Amino acid sequence: MTVTIPVPAPLPPVTRPEGEPGAADSLAERLYTTASRFEEFGDTAASAKDGAGVWFGQAFEAYRGAASRASGEHASMAATVKRVAHGVTAYADTLRDLLRSYEQLRDRRTALHGQRDDLISDIESTLDPTPQILAALRSRATHLAARMDDWVTDRDAWLSQVQAAEDLVRRTFESATDLGDALSDLGGVSDTARDAMAKPGAPGPDSSPEQVADWWADLDDAAREAVTAAYPSVIGSADGLPAGARDDANRVLLDGDLARLGAKEEDGTIDPAERKALENARQTDTALRNAEEYEDPLGDGKPGAQLWLYDPTAFDGDGRVAVTVGDLDTAKDVAVFTPGITTDMSKVGGYTGQMYNLYESTRYNGDGSSVAAMFWLGYDAPDGPIDPATATEGRAEDGGRRLADAVDGLRASRGDDPAHLTAIGHSYGSTTTSYATGEFDLAADDVVLVGSPGAGPADDAGDFSVGRDHVFVGRDSRDIVAVLGDEGWMGKGGIGLGRDPSSDDFGAVRFEAERVDREDIRNWDAAHSNYLSVDTESLYNIGLIVDGHGDEVNRAEHSYDPWYDLPRDPEIDREPTSGVPGRSQTRGME
Repeated sequence: MTVTIPVPAPLPPVTRPEGEPGAADSLAERLYTTASRFEEFGDTAASAKDGAGVWFGQAFEAYRGAASRASGEHASMAATVKRVAHGVTAYADTLRDLLRSYEQLRDRRTALHGQRDDLISDIESTLDPTPQILAALRSRATHLAARMDDWVTDRDAWLSQVQAAEDLVRRTFESATDLGDALSDLGGVSDTARDAMAKPGAPGPDSSPEQVADWWADLDDAAREAVTAAYPSVIGSADGLPAGARDDANRVLLDGDLARLGAKEEDGTIDPAERKALENARQTDTALRNAEEYEDPLGDGKPGAQLWLYDPTAFDGDGRVAVTVGDLDTAKDVAVFTPGITTDMSKVGGYTGQMYNLYESTRYNGDGSSVAAMFWLGYDAPDGPIDPATATEGRAEDGGRRLADAVDGLRASRGDDPAHLTAIGHSYGSTTTSYATGEFDLAADDVVLVGSPGAGPADDAGDFSVGRDHVFVGRDSRDIVAVLGDEGWMGKGGIGLGRDPSSDDFGAVRFEAERVDREDIRNWDAAHSNYLSVDTESLYNIGLIVDGHGDEVNRAEHSYDPWYDLPRDPEIDREPTSGVPGRSQTRGME
């Protein structure tokens, strides 16, 4: 009797996509340099059109008109060339992804063919099969056929992505080849991108984060690539979009700024505002590159980094930026850290380093769930102690609204897969966070205030949207900034920004936050700036809160204000701990 066992046919070949990402990057850099040349000429024409006040008459009027036209046309050309360069940069990033997918498909094909060869060999060597052996061989053939069908489906989808990416970059070039198109406001923007941005729910002032999230979900891959390339500044800051999408768009902007402004610097035509933007871009690039090399403390590889917000010219050059260690789209536990005074975009590297510490503490001292820790500078922090804004709550209120909007965007982007989210505010950033949760219904699960000069609008932890039991406060007894708030029944010494959240009257959960090498006197240096330093009580306890285990923090007694004396802090005489598992230790100190 002859028994037939159907063996699936060999898989079709998979061909490497044409092109090299590095070559595309080089082309984009040349385009950015060209755009900078157009900008330089336009700026020169604009400054020269008045003739330095020494030329009059009809000839001068004709000259001024020509110079004005030249300035405007070159500015338009600069914008078009920059949009095309953004498209090429986006294509280079897409090509990298496609090449990784190609390698995965190639390796899967090799493995499946190996399994097919093994199956054929086993069939041919079976001379007198029992029913059980035949059933096992048929089962192997069936499962192999299913896996090979999956491979074909994935290969076909990948081929469509390859074709779509090539079509998009071609259309991007074609949209700028005609002079009229090149001088238009939409030169370098593909029809696919225009059509996508015309759909309901597209990012804009009339779209909620939830509507933006639905809009993105309805776009196919080609449309997503198109809008990212054509409108990176819109996509990079659109609340409701996945963090991965924002990261892609913001990296396009970052690469463009590095190349375009770098070319102006080499030419000697860069102005002070552009020089500041270039320095902000370079600091961000360094922070991202370093964060991408960070290793998970539990041996799970590199968690990666995301550029969630990027605007190097905002707030008169202070900039807006948000860098994440980990994946905001998938992490089970998410922390959003808001800094205080003197923070601008030049500090992104140092604060991203603190996110390593926070990520590490949460992973090592928690239950091992996935983590994303984001440094968020999305508001205009006061410049320093002598900045009049430092003594008022206006910047904190504005920042609180922005922070609440940012968290709403994070929530909308996760949809039905919400993360446990903790908002952490330090110094003036704690007042900002207090406004977010006290006035703008911050959609966080837990709030942590450290080194706080005052809780802004809240007189009681129960005033916060997260509820009294989810408000946590860390205060180093030597931190002079943390004693500025209203601390007692008569507000003795209350020259800060609201009620001291570590006081018994406020009613938050206070956790231990002393340093083993603390000073004898209060200060605003080490005592105020080390709440996220490795091997500190503060970092250990914050890690527990971010992990969703705030009930396990090492509690500290509240400060209080007796009617007969100055405010008291019971922590001032307690012996701090260091290198003690369950009290302060993190993996980095083993």
